[in-house]
Amino acid sequence: MMKSRKQRDFALNGLTITASAIGILVLLVLIIFIFRNGFRLLSWEFITSDFNQTVFVSRLDENSEPTLNNFTDPRLTNPENFSRVWGIALIDSTNTLGESVVEVVYVAENSPFRNMLGETENFELEVGFYITKITMSSPENNFIFALSRFGAMEMIRQLNQATMIDDMVTYVGGGGIRGSLITTIYLIFLTLILALPLGIGAAIYLNEYAKNDKKTALIRSMIDMTAGIPSIIFGLVGALIFIPFMNVMVRSNGGSIAAGALTLTIILLPIIIRTTEEALKVIPDKYRSASLALGASKTQTIFKVVLPNALGGIMTATILSVGRIIGESAALIFVIGTVISDNVSINERSTSLSVHIWTLMAGENPNFEAAAAISILILVMVLLLSITVKIISYKTNKMKEVS
Repeated sequence: MMKSRKQRDFALNGLTITASAIGILVLLVLIIFIFRNGFRLLSWEFITSDFNQTVFVSRLDENSEPTLNNFTDPRLTNPENFSRVWGIALIDSTNTLGESVVEVVYVAENSPFRNMLGETENFELEVGFYITKITMSSPENNFIFALSRFGAMEMIRQLNQATMIDDMVTYVGGGGIRGSLITTIYLIFLTLILALPLGIGAAIYLNEYAKNDKKTALIRSMIDMTAGIPSIIFGLVGALIFIPFMNVMVRSNGGSIAAGALTLTIILLPIIIRTTEEALKVIPDKYRSASLALGASKTQTIFKVVLPNALGGIMTATILSVGRIIGESAALIFVIGTVISDNVSINERSTSLSVHIWTLMAGENPNFEAAAAISILILVMVLLLSITVKIISYKTNKMKEVS
């Protein structure tokens, strides 16, 4: 009998250890995959720059002519990447999103590229610009098309054969996540302002005021059921109700960050209510009795005794809410849209970091590296929030012990 029991316990312990090891292994593989693919792109420029590029279309002044073999670049180590005809040096590089581009690394002082005609004003090509396409004329008056996809050396070779620049498309910047990061911060701030008072208030009512009857049990069951509803259904509710409501309240035109915050509020309420209620339940009744015995009212007891002692649980509800806001995408696609915006306003469409990932992966050419870089940023944000909550909870418990 004892031998059979030991064998059963050994099997159960082995099953537990195996399941834990598989879970940890899957988590490690996921983290390694994300960091391996995205860490190269993660930079300050990636975080702080705009997503949309500033595009310039320009052409050479008809009075400007190249001077054959007149330009030199003493800093250039590879002469094949420098045009002595036009005084410009190009290299194969990558932009903020990790895409292959042709970048300008040197422009001679008297180069014709420093005095070109733009669409509305004069244009000067500068170091750091990316060249997409150049349309040129050859001595035989034939058109030459130099495209960035063929590389810097091929573009230089074709430039050396040209006598006139008829059209050039360049751009600078782009690929950053500044707008999406600001949108996420807006969503966190607005959602917590709405959801925390409502959720904590509902938890106080259910635990401190409501009777323990079938009506209260039904309310709790409905809250638990709401927590299991797919978020895409909340997005549909937001599109049908909150978007028209915000169109009137904040004069938005279609989806907006404000409508997204309202949608996230109803998504988070079940989490905040149930987590806060559990935190209130573990507060010993002797705390309440002692406060009431000293002459405090029930309201004073709740707000000056019960809630301060439940701060750890409330902070847990907050961190769970922030993590849900950062990671939510399905509902927000309906309510705030998928257009990545650099000019963020609460009454306009924009994208959060999670929706930004969806947008990068939804096209014909998904950008795995940029999506992984944003994922790293989200993981770091959640980690920092978790550490902050742990520190607050630790200090709160220390204060309890002292008092």
